[in-house]
Amino acid sequence: MPPDDNRESDRAVTRTRIGLVLSMVPAYSETFFRNKISILEESGYEVTLFANGGRDDSGRIRRIVMGYDTELPRVKKWLPLLVALARLVANAPAAMRLYGMNRRDGFSKGRNMASLIVSAHILGHRLDWLHFGFASNALLMENLARAVGARMAVSVRGFDIGIMPLKNPGCYRLLWQRIDRLHYISDDLHRLALADGLPPDVPAVKIEPAVDPSLKQGIPRSKGPMPAKPVFLTVGRLHWKKGYPLMLHALSKLKAEGLDFTYRIVGEGEDREQIVYLTHALGLTGHVELLGRKSHPETIRLMGECDLYLQYSVQEGFCNSVLEAQLLGKPCIVSDAEGLSENVLHGRTGWVVPRNESTLLKAAIEAVLSMTAEQLDRVREAASSRVVEEFSLQVQQRKFIGFYRL
Repeated sequence: MPPDDNRESDRAVTRTRIGLVLSMVPAYSETFFRNKISILEESGYEVTLFANGGRDDSGRIRRIVMGYDTELPRVKKWLPLLVALARLVANAPAAMRLYGMNRRDGFSKGRNMASLIVSAHILGHRLDWLHFGFASNALLMENLARAVGARMAVSVRGFDIGIMPLKNPGCYRLLWQRIDRLHYISDDLHRLALADGLPPDVPAVKIEPAVDPSLKQGIPRSKGPMPAKPVFLTVGRLHWKKGYPLMLHALSKLKAEGLDFTYRIVGEGEDREQIVYLTHALGLTGHVELLGRKSHPETIRLMGECDLYLQYSVQEGFCNSVLEAQLLGKPCIVSDAEGLSENVLHGRTGWVVPRNESTLLKAAIEAVLSMTAEQLDRVREAASSRVVEEFSLQVQQRKFIGFYRL
């Protein structure tokens, strides 16, 4: 390409303005969105994050615009509501366009007003792309991109497309009519979106989560056979979809057969009480350690200390923690839930077990524990190399830049 064309391409990138819509400012540990913002800004894009709650403790996100938080207690909603109304008045033409579009699509007056309130912080911005980080973020705002003269991009993830339409049939009907481009993190999620009504002619791009290869620095390389008392690890919030009861039942059967082990769980959530009870009821007290929420560096350190990583989820979009475990050379056993079977290549970089079958999980753990050092080292090396080659930040950067240029 001639030099002048290169300069023109660079100028075009600089002019591209992207609005990323999330419910909350991503926490430090939510690396997918933080990486995405950094990658795009380093590549010359102008990125504005629109969120309703949370804060950026790192100070690394340059442009954040906070909107109306529907989760606030009623007594604290009045001031944010007044701010939203003032924004609507200040951007009356765009607000009227959105109101008219919603009305033509059959919005009731109450629903239309709700749409205006949750969209108010975005209406005054000039954007080329309005990208909803989750499909559920776009509910009530299906017409917003057109109202501000932008194209609409939507990402689908595990809960978004695997659970939300089951709870609310038809919730994405209008969204699928308005979307310009879809981002998905695993092929299974794209298939679920198509089954839910996404038109097959909508351009769709797979961009998986990525990890920083430098995380390996300072972590001793795992090698050799499994120890007599292995340490198992799972990282994830304490929620039914993570499959903790299934893992505990499998481990209880292994304990009954004489296996001594430690099972560490990093995460917090609403199902903690259930997990505490099952730990006691299944005779696993002293074997299971609920470590609670940990910082990302602490989590990586714990990952480096484990012998076998378990992620036997009932539903899972992809799972960054499994990528990180493989990067560190940890043998991984996962379920076949959505993206996990793409995250781990069965028999090559880990093992994929049909979900909801604790007996099969038990057998898989036994098989891995009995493998020779040569067999385990082969899988460890293949897993770590694949993550570096296919799931690095550099690979993700190329894909994201291409996503907005198509």
